[in-house]
Amino acid sequence: MLCFPSDESGCMGYAHRRHDELSEALELLRADVTDQRPVFRIRDAEGAGIPKSIIQALVRDDRLHRIRHGAYVERGVWVAAVKDPPAMRRLLALGALTGLREPAFVYGAHAAELHGLPLAPGTPDRLELVRQANQDRRPASTRGKDRNRIDGLRILTRDLRSEQVTFRHGVPVISLPSAAITAAAQFSSEYAISVLDAALRQGIEPGELHSVVGRWAAGRGVIQVGRLVEFARSGAESPLESISRFRLMGRGVPEPELQHEFFDDRGFVARVDFWWPKLKVVGEADGMAKYAEIADVRAEKLRQDRLSALGLTVVRWTWQEIWERPGDVARRILASHR
Repeated sequence: MLCFPSDESGCMGYAHRRHDELSEALELLRADVTDQRPVFRIRDAEGAGIPKSIIQALVRDDRLHRIRHGAYVERGVWVAAVKDPPAMRRLLALGALTGLREPAFVYGAHAAELHGLPLAPGTPDRLELVRQANQDRRPASTRGKDRNRIDGLRILTRDLRSEQVTFRHGVPVISLPSAAITAAAQFSSEYAISVLDAALRQGIEPGELHSVVGRWAAGRGVIQVGRLVEFARSGAESPLESISRFRLMGRGVPEPELQHEFFDDRGFVARVDFWWPKLKVVGEADGMAKYAEIADVRAEKLRQDRLSALGLTVVRWTWQEIWERPGDVARRILASHR
């Protein structure tokens, strides 16, 4: 039906019908397509009985957002992801994957993020994918028409026949051990240790990490990270603890026991970040966020008093101290024994 200004009621009726038609199509899309995968292709929609013309109308109506040519997501999901960088990276990864002819998997730092491993500050937003060697090697970032290009995308090829690929948050990704190694290879030694520690804390064995190093030794930085695996410990519960241990040991402090528990005649006292039995020193790496309330400060004071009553010395430090003055922290720990 064609609408003319003189036919206002007819135009309004058409607009209502069109609105209802798009709303119905969007509900069908949610039920049959986006409930399983938020980023979809035209062919996915057509498989659910929604023609291309309706998808294009939903884009014009600002109900769908086109990530790139051939990759669509609901507008509300996209808007929410603008304020959630990890969610945005997941959408961009899914958008990139729709443009590839062969299966590919998220690799490196953002693979680690998908597995819940920590990232180093300033990690680039560049997305890295990996696919089986000897398949189509043309990168989507340079293939064909401008509309098919994906900025900030790097595609590598590896022998994935022994790789246990999986899905995290609906995104195809390399295994947790491989994500840990390939991410750590992109970071400084301190942050590499924090990633390896976090992988062990999730139940990965050192042997699994060494196996990845052996398989992917050709990757940049992988051999160097392999040498750090021996320093990784599952007891570290935060990047601050991992980095503190690495920096202190590099300055002559013995390796501590992690998450040691203390008791007195009243019962449980504390589970501490670091414990040096020969020095009788407890170490606490404080992020300061846990002291947001005055009650938290009081509880921590009582806790420290009970540790002191056991004949222990408590040494504390912050992020700033361990980064800017790690030698000072090391001297305080060693001096407590003298």
